[in-house]
Amino acid sequence: MNTISKYVQYLRQIHILSSNILKQRFTINQKHQFSTNINSKLLYVSSSFKTMRHASNTISQSGLSNIDTTNDVLITSIKNAKQTSDVIQMLRLHNTAMSAPQHLQALNSLFLLQKSNRTKLSKEELTRSPEFTAMCRKIQNYSRNLELNDVMNSVKCLSYLGVSVNSNIMQMLLQLISKMINDMSLQQITFLHFLLKELSSCPLVDALKLALPIVFETQVQYKLEDNLYWQVEFLNYIAKHRLSQETYDFVMSRIIKNIDQISPKIVQSLLLCLYYKHYSTEKYIDTINRCLQYYMNHLEYIADVSDLDAILSRMINKYSTDSELFYNEQFINTVMEFLMKKEDSFEILAFILKKLNRIGYVHHRLLDYMTNKLTSKHDILENIKFGVLLSYIAACANANYVPPGFEELKPLILTRLNIQKDVLELPWLVATFDLAVLGCWSEELLERVFSRDFLYGFLKRSDNIYDHIMLLKLYQASKTLYPGGYKGSFPPQEIIEKSIDIYQHNINDFPLKAALEHGLGGSDYVLTGVRSQLGHFIDHLVVMRPGGYPVAIKNEFKDDKSLFLENIVDASDNLAIGILLYKPNSYVINLNCLRGPYMLTNKTIESLGIAVLPISMDVWDGLIDYEKIPYIMRELKSKADHNLITE
Repeated sequence: MNTISKYVQYLRQIHILSSNILKQRFTINQKHQFSTNINSKLLYVSSSFKTMRHASNTISQSGLSNIDTTNDVLITSIKNAKQTSDVIQMLRLHNTAMSAPQHLQALNSLFLLQKSNRTKLSKEELTRSPEFTAMCRKIQNYSRNLELNDVMNSVKCLSYLGVSVNSNIMQMLLQLISKMINDMSLQQITFLHFLLKELSSCPLVDALKLALPIVFETQVQYKLEDNLYWQVEFLNYIAKHRLSQETYDFVMSRIIKNIDQISPKIVQSLLLCLYYKHYSTEKYIDTINRCLQYYMNHLEYIADVSDLDAILSRMINKYSTDSELFYNEQFINTVMEFLMKKEDSFEILAFILKKLNRIGYVHHRLLDYMTNKLTSKHDILENIKFGVLLSYIAACANANYVPPGFEELKPLILTRLNIQKDVLELPWLVATFDLAVLGCWSEELLERVFSRDFLYGFLKRSDNIYDHIMLLKLYQASKTLYPGGYKGSFPPQEIIEKSIDIYQHNINDFPLKAALEHGLGGSDYVLTGVRSQLGHFIDHLVVMRPGGYPVAIKNEFKDDKSLFLENIVDASDNLAIGILLYKPNSYVINLNCLRGPYMLTNKTIESLGIAVLPISMDVWDGLIDYEKIPYIMRELKSKADHNLITE
C-alpha cells in the first residue's frame, strides 16, 4: 500500500493544480457544443456538405471508438492531403462543422506531413495560424469524451509541433490522462512515459513521470500478457526506470517460458536488457548464451554496426563489473569475422577495437586486415581521427603483435602524430608507450613528452595517477631498451620521483610470500618488495644456483629501503629471478599470454640482469591451498632451467 499511497499523493497534487482549468473548459465546451449544432443545421441546407454533416451527427457521447469514419469524405480528404497547407485550407472551410474524429484526423495529418517535410510552413508558423488555434479549441471542447488513445495521440502530435506544455490544450489533455492513469494498459504506460520525456518540466508532467513507474510495477503482475514481444518491451521499461529486481525477475520468468518464440526483432532488445548493469542476471546466463547463438545464426539479417556495438558495449561492461560468465568469446569472434566480411570502414573497425582493448581481446586476422587497409591506401592514415589511430595502435600493442606491413607505416604514423603535437589533451604518454611496445621509437617524440613544459601542463589534471604510471614505464623503457641508447633528455627528476611514489604507494599485499618461503626452505631465501633504481617494483626475488637450488640471500641482503635490485644482481654470480604477480586484466583474455605493455615492462626488468617469472593471480586464486607450493616450485624450476640452458 505504500507505493499506492505515494501514487495517490502525486495525482491528488495534479488534480488540485488544474481543477480551475477543468471548470473553465467545461463551460467553454457547453458554449461551443451549442454553436456547433447551429452550424451543422445551417450546413444541412447545402447538398455539398450532406455527407460531412452525417458524420458529424454520429458522435457518441461515450467517446470516439463507436464512430465509423470509413465513409467520411472529409476524413478521407484530410488523410490524402499532400501538404500541410491542404489541411489548413480544409480547416478554414469546414472547422465550425467538423466532428471530433475529423479534427483529430486533421491534427494527426498535420503531424505526419510536418514530420515528413511536406510543408512550406515552419512549426511556429503552423501553430500560430488561426486555423490551427481554432482546431485546438474544438479538440478542447471534445476532450471530455475522448478516449485515452486519442488523448495520448493528441499530446504526441502537439508536442512534436511545438505547442507549449503550459498551453491550455496541453494542460487539459495531461489532466485527462492523470484521471485515466489507473485504466491504462502496460503498453499505454510505457508509451506515455516515452511521450513525457519529450515534454518540458511542469507540475503535471513531473508528477506523471513519478507516478507511471509506480503504477506499472503495481499492475504488471496481473496485466502482463502472454506475448514475447511485449514482455521484452516491458523488461526494457523496467530496466530503464530501475524498477525492482523482483519485478525484473517476474517478467523474465514469463519471457523464459516463451523463449522459443524468439525472433530477430526481439533478440537484440532482450540481450540489451539482460546485460543491464543494475540487475543481477547471472542466473539467466543460459538464456543469454541461447540468445547470442540465435543472434550469430541470423547475424546477416538482423545486425548493423550500431547494433553490434550496443551489445558488445553492454557485454564488456557486464563482464568488467559483474562476472566473467558474461564474456562470450565465440560471439566476439563471429562479430569480428562478420565485420571483415562486410568490409566496413577502418574507422568503424577501430571504434569496435577500442571497446575490445578494454578487456584485452586480440584478433590477429583483424589487425592484419586493418594494416592492409592502411598500407594499400595511405590517405586513410592521413585523414583518420587521432583517436581512431590510437585504438589501432593500442590493439596491436595489446597483442604484442607487429602485423605484416606495419614497418612501412611507422614513419607515416609518427608524421601523423606530429601534426597534432600541440594538442595537450591527447593521451601522449600511452600512445608513445604503445609505439615502444611495437618497436616504433622516436627521439623527437620522447623529447617532447619528457620535456618539463609538456609534463607540467599534461600532469596538472587532478586525475593523473595513470599518467604518472605510464610516464614511469616509458622512462624505464627509454633507459633500458631504446635501440642504440636514448641520447635525448629525460623527465625532471622530481617528476620521476613523484611517479615512483605513486606507483609503489601502499603495496603491502603479497599472496605468494608464504608459499615461496615454505617451498624454498624459509624466509632467508626470499626477498619481498624489491625496488630498482629506475622505479621498478618486484614482488619477490629469489636466487637460484645451477641445478635449480635456492640460495639463502636474506642474511647477505637485509630488507632495506636503501637496497636496490641492482645491488643484488652485481653481488651474485647466480641466477636472480624476479617474481611478479599479475592481475587478470594484465592478460590477453582469449590467449594465454600477458598483454604487450606488461611484457615490455618485464623486458625492462630483465635488462637489469634478472629473469622474470610472471604469475597469474587468476590461476593462483584458482588453486587449492595444497596445490600452491608445488605449483610455484615447478614454475621456479622451469624458469631457472630455461635461463641456465640459454646462458
